[in-house]
This record gives sequence, structure tokens and C-alpha cells, in this order.
Amino acid sequence: MILIYALIVILAEAIGEGLLKRSNKAQWLFGGFIQWFIAIFLFALWFVIVYNIDGYYVPVWKLIFGMIAVRFALFDVIWNITRGVKWNFYGTTKLYDRIMERTGSWGCFMKFVLGIVGVCFLMGWQ
Repeated sequence: MILIYALIVILAEAIGEGLLKRSNKAQWLFGGFIQWFIAIFLFALWFVIVYNIDGYYVPVWKLIFGMIAVRFALFDVIWNITRGVKWNFYGTTKLYDRIMERTGSWGCFMKFVLGIVGVCFLMGWQ
């Protein structure tokens, strides 16, 4: 259940931002810290919801790292597809994009491995 909530939050943020960026009507939204505020707010909302689930115990550090790892693995791909560019597109302005462009296929592999680790953490597997 924790993983499902994480996927819903990641999908909502990535699809929403991708559609806004595609239409260019809300370009001001991505100029400052508003994008970071939205991401942190959604993470906090997700964390409050899943921390109160009594189904099984997952340590807090695993919840946080798992969410970050799954978001790292999925967000860019979903955002790129929603925006209408290639799924593995990286820009040239942000530091993250330049680093991921330099890493090439190793960066894609790193996303895949961290995605698996994040899913295992969120599922509570040892």
C-alpha cells in the first residue's frame, strides 16, 4: 500500500508538471522555488499518510530513502513522456541534467537499480 501511494504521488507530480510545461502557459511556475515547494509538500503529505498505516512496520529511513529512490527512477521518464520529448531526454541547463547526460547508459542503469532498491524498501522486504 505504501508503494501504491508513492506511485500515485510521483505520477501526479510528474504528469502535472509535464502537462504544464508542454502547454507553456505556466512557465513562471518553474522559474523559482515553487516547484521544490510542491515536491516537498507532496512528499510530506505522502509521509504523513503512510506513517499512520498500521499494516506493517517500515523504519522511517527506509520510507524516506525508498521514496527518493523510486522518484529518482520514475520521475524524469514520466515527465519526459508527458511533455512530449524522448523518454531519456536530458536538458543542458540544470546540473542534474548535465551529470545524467555525462553518465549515459550507466546513469540509466543506476536509476534502474535504485528503483528496485526503493521498491524493496517501500514494500518492507529485507
